[in-house]
Parts: sequence; structure tokens; C-alpha cells
Amino acid sequence: MTMQGDKTLNKNFLIAAGVLLVIGFAVAVGVTLSTEPLTAGLPEGETTVTGDPLPTYAGENDDNVAIGLSAPTFSGPNENSEIIALEKNGNAKAILFLAHWCNYCQAEVPSVQEWIDTIGVPEGIDIIAVATSIDRSRGNYPPHDWLEREGWSETQIYDLDKKIGDAYGLTSFPYWVFLDNELNVKARRTGSLPQDAVGQLLVQLALESR
Repeated sequence: MTMQGDKTLNKNFLIAAGVLLVIGFAVAVGVTLSTEPLTAGLPEGETTVTGDPLPTYAGENDDNVAIGLSAPTFSGPNENSEIIALEKNGNAKAILFLAHWCNYCQAEVPSVQEWIDTIGVPEGIDIIAVATSIDRSRGNYPPHDWLEREGWSETQIYDLDKKIGDAYGLTSFPYWVFLDNELNVKARRTGSLPQDAVGQLLVQLALESR
């Protein structure tokens, strides 16, 4: 009776020890995950926005709402954690807001890059990709690895706290904002644009900004 009782106690002890070990491991993993910075694996640097925000994108009526408005300037880190600023330099701007987890953005980037590789960026135009709404729990993270895989050749800025997207009236992806050389809004568009439509908008922007 005593021997059987000892065996039962030993068995219970081993089970309890195993449970504690599993719990301890889970806690350790949980602490590691919960203390990992939200920006882990991302470029580092402060995002700033200066000027009045643009109104929220208004769909088909947006040209009546936004054309001619002065766009806010901004700065943020690029893929190498260098701070890049949107500023007047004599060039018009085509700003492409992207989310790494957005299927339409994943189609838009190679399409635009193919156009750039084939035709080239029109003289007097700066194309800037702004990676925003970054979420490490969703696919295709981190965004700079994705853009590198796609061979993105133009400027990229990381909107780590979504300040830039909010200031530009972002509502959906992909989101284009076209500015003249005085940084006034010429057009805003959402959704995947056909490759020839992007090209036409860029050429038109270049011509009108001379």
C-alpha cells in the first residue's frame, strides 16, 4: 500500500513538474513577444508633418474637393533610416501610399515599376512610395523587404505612425496623390490604376509643371 502510494505521488509530482515547465516556457515566450518593439524590423526615425491636412478623399467628387489645395509637407525614414523630406525642389510629385498587406498594392508596385523600367520617369517628376498602415501581424511584413523584392527604384518613406496617411486624407489602398511643383494638389486617385493611366497622369503632370 505504501509502495503504491509512493508511486502515485511520484507520478503526480512528475505531471505537476511538466505542467510548470510548459507554463514557464509559455510565459517566457509571451514576455519575449510582448516586449518586442512594434517597429522591430522597420527603419528607424521620426515622422513629421507640417501644414494643414487635406480633406478625406471624396471618391468620384474628389477633384471638386481637393484640386488646388496646398499639400502638407512631411518627412520620415527611408529604407536605410535616413530622413527624407517632401519639399519644393522644382519637381512635381507623384505620391503612392501603400500597405504591405494589401493585395491591390502588391499588384500595383510591379506594374508601376515595369512602366518605370520600360518608359522611365518623366523629367521633372519625383515618384515617392509611402509605406503606411504597417502591421507586423499581417502578411508581407516588413514592407521594405517587399519593395526590395519588387525592385522598387524610386524613393520610399515609412509612415510608422500613419501621420502622413492621415494628413493626406487616406481612405483606401493603393492611394495616389499628384502634386505640382508648388506642392498643390493636381489629382488624387484610389484603387489599382491601369499602367497606361499611371503613365498618362505622370506625363500630364510633368507637362503642366514646366
